[in-house]
Amino acid sequence: MRKILLASTALVALTSVSAMAADVTISGGYNFIYQNDDKKSETDAGSFKSEGDVNIKFSNTTDTGLTTTLNYGLHETGLNSSKSENDEADDKTSDGAAYDDLNASLSGDFGTLYFDPAGDDVALGGMDEKADKAGEGTDSGMSTGYRGGILGASGTTLGYKLPSIVDGLTIALSYGEDASEYAGYGIQYDAGMFNIAYVSESTNTVDNKYVGVGVNVSGLSLGAEQVTYEDADDATKERKTVAYGASYTMDGLTLAYEIGSQDNENTSAEEENHKQIQVSYAVAPGITAIASSSEVDAATDSNDKEVLEIQLKLSF
Repeated sequence: MRKILLASTALVALTSVSAMAADVTISGGYNFIYQNDDKKSETDAGSFKSEGDVNIKFSNTTDTGLTTTLNYGLHETGLNSSKSENDEADDKTSDGAAYDDLNASLSGDFGTLYFDPAGDDVALGGMDEKADKAGEGTDSGMSTGYRGGILGASGTTLGYKLPSIVDGLTIALSYGEDASEYAGYGIQYDAGMFNIAYVSESTNTVDNKYVGVGVNVSGLSLGAEQVTYEDADDATKERKTVAYGASYTMDGLTLAYEIGSQDNENTSAEEENHKQIQVSYAVAPGITAIASSSEVDAATDSNDKEVLEIQLKLSF
């Protein structure tokens, strides 16, 4: 009991100090997942997985009107079993790896500056995935060669979002220095019922361009997008990805469908196409049940997938 009381007292004291310095918001979530891939060669193609995260955000406004924020996300998706726990290469790009997010911002009349050492590119984030309506299982269903959405920097980035010039218009820039120099810019216009975005990114060798359109009307959401990816060092990696998605929400029940294809621009051959249907239901506040079925038809038969995924998602 003494240990519990001491811990409680310390927590209250810490909360009081933090509250005087900044506004603090804490949120989190946990997903329990069953996944089955009928195309796997193993006898047992089913497996249990989990994803968890805790997000802590600090925000403070100075007397001069400047606002600073610090956002720290603790993520756990299960360590990659093929690598040791302290393997630096086992980062967020690895299958099943654990990783954290960390970014900060400084905003005022001049706009917003973003400092992102985790490579999440918060300045341009949110401008893509217009067609990602049934996305819970698609990422795990697509092959490792999939190129879609925003490229993003692999290391620390400095981002800048211009102050609002026209209601709904967002213009952002991003720059990073890592193994390869990264630069990108994005323009998005959101009119409520529809939104459109364009993002252009480049490194020393790669150019990536994204364009997407979304429409939202009375529970119905539609989206279409196209991504072109070019690698100056490897022409076989020049790809064009096109995707379309639709979802409809009514009384806590959401039905979603998504299709897409990826072509090799060098050979004019289709590398793969995918389709996915998803059903999600808000059981209660903070509790969502999700079922999705994904199918990937790839040029290489070993990359074909038929994935059934069932999730219980808890939000706090």
